[in-house]
Amino acid sequence: MRRLALIALILLSACGLGPGLAPLGAGGGTSPATSLYLREIVGRYAPAPICAGQEFQVEFAPDSVYLGETGCNIAAMRPIPGGVALDLAACRAEGTPAPARSLEVTPQPDGSLTLASPARTRSVQPCFD
Repeated sequence: MRRLALIALILLSACGLGPGLAPLGAGGGTSPATSLYLREIVGRYAPAPICAGQEFQVEFAPDSVYLGETGCNIAAMRPIPGGVALDLAACRAEGTPAPARSLEVTPQPDGSLTLASPARTRSVQPCFD
């Protein structure tokens, strides 16, 4: 009987030695780039804060990006100094396939984003409408 109690005590103490779980909401399995993207970038943006009527608008969703009329899936995300680099794939422009592309997104202190692609760099503001 004593032996059974000792084995039970050993088994119970071993339960506390397993891998620790991240507290809820702590993003235990989220990379730093993904955390930054979800926390500071996801949303709608345009060159001016009133997006209605703007020809160029950008929408960052958790798994995709819309740049004007072109929507792409996020294939990969990696950290860059101050922001994230997105590899965009399976792009479609107005229903037709469009080339894959890359985009560097850097949040600015005023809430705007700097978007840099091989073709150009531009600044966009969060939409307030």
